[in-house]
Amino acid sequence: MPTTLDIDTLRSLIAIVDMKSFSRAAERLGRSQSAISLQIARLEGLVGHPLLKRARGRLIGPTARGAALVAHARKIVELNERAVAAVRQPASGERIRLGMPADFLERDFSSTLDEIRARYPQARLSLRTDLSARLAEDIDHGRLDVALFKRAASNEAGAAIAFEPMAWFGDAATSRVRRGEPVPLVAFAEGCAYRDEALRSLRLARRDWTVACEARSLSALVGAVESGLGYAALPVRLAERRSLKRADGLMEQLPTLNPVELALGIADHREMPFARAIGTIIAQRCTLA
Repeated sequence: MPTTLDIDTLRSLIAIVDMKSFSRAAERLGRSQSAISLQIARLEGLVGHPLLKRARGRLIGPTARGAALVAHARKIVELNERAVAAVRQPASGERIRLGMPADFLERDFSSTLDEIRARYPQARLSLRTDLSARLAEDIDHGRLDVALFKRAASNEAGAAIAFEPMAWFGDAATSRVRRGEPVPLVAFAEGCAYRDEALRSLRLARRDWTVACEARSLSALVGAVESGLGYAALPVRLAERRSLKRADGLMEQLPTLNPVELALGIADHREMPFARAIGTIIAQRCTLA
């Protein structure tokens, strides 16, 4: 009898490997941790090999056979999504109101848009950028159909799509801050999750701060940091791709930052099969950029 791989289980395996955590994968998929653990146990029994390395209860990564299966799983899941999309295309000319943080437009968004157009050629996107807090609010009030927004890691409604590790960036040679002095902060406006995390960590460490620059775009923020105006709390991958220097020389004075969660919101009246797919495409590409 032929062996059949369950697509939902393959999605769980991919999520666990990508998120490097059973619990985070469960949040991303909107399922319980025990449920996806059971899926993986059954999958390992089906293929006859361990798929994930564990040490002292912690996930290390995929085994060699696990990595090989994940590579096939990505193709299987993508092919399944393409097949579903082909028969569930939006009505001709149907407009989708999409919201996202402005910095996503500077994360290779053109290739992301090309992929969306290739999968859903009939969909028409109406894009609006804004701060995460406003995007989440607009989804709740039906002013947007699909939105990607950043927030502190939580158990709130809406599964996390990805987590972005955060760090402080700034040139210690130009942005001098002495012990006990307020930290000069470069940040986006109020309502940005990066700014919220910076302030949360500073308050917890009982450090004073001053907003040296409030930027309206990623380019402006990067320019302010490079000019030595102050320090910015940013996702590690994003800042390093912009060649910003980590504030390693001030680690004793700057508090540790928690990861920021990227969430996907879909308005209740727009629960379309392709809406979630569009949001997932953007999230996956933008967090890797």
